[in-house]
Parts: sequence; structure tokens; C-alpha cells
Amino acid sequence: MNIGGITLADRLVELREWITTGYARDLRVAAGLSQALVAHDCEVAASTVHRWERGSRLPSGRNVVAYHSFLVRLVERQRRGDER
Repeated sequence: MNIGGITLADRLVELREWITTGYARDLRVAAGLSQALVAHDCEVAASTVHRWERGSRLPSGRNVVAYHSFLVRLVERQRRGDER
């Protein structure tokens, strides 16, 4: 399945890396966002985001796309900030 030019499998691989390295959490914290806000955007519970960030659970199904897309927006936002 290819969504927005990137396959679901590729999104999951990237997410696993970001989660295991702590990059996913670091992105959220650097942006000043709460787990609750991420959860609202991804339509999950804040405790789910907490488990994702800790690596005790990985997103699955549509949550892979939602969480990955959210984090990609944070990466893009961070890059734009670095360019200023």
C-alpha cells in the first residue's frame, strides 16, 4: 500500500527507528507538544502515545499513517525553523 509516495512498510520501518532512538519523543518535546495533543491528532488515547514513545507498543494499521504523518510534520517544522 502506497500512501503519499511512501509505503506503509516504509513508514513503519522509519517509525520503529524514530521510536527506538527516542527521536519521536524528542520531536514532540522540542515542539512543546503534549502527548495528549499528539493523541488527539492521531485519534488515540494519550496512554497509547506514551506506550509508543516508550517502545512498549508500536502503532498498527491506520495509526502507522497517522503517527508517522504527525511526526513528519514536526520534522518539516523543525527544518523550517533551522532555515530561519
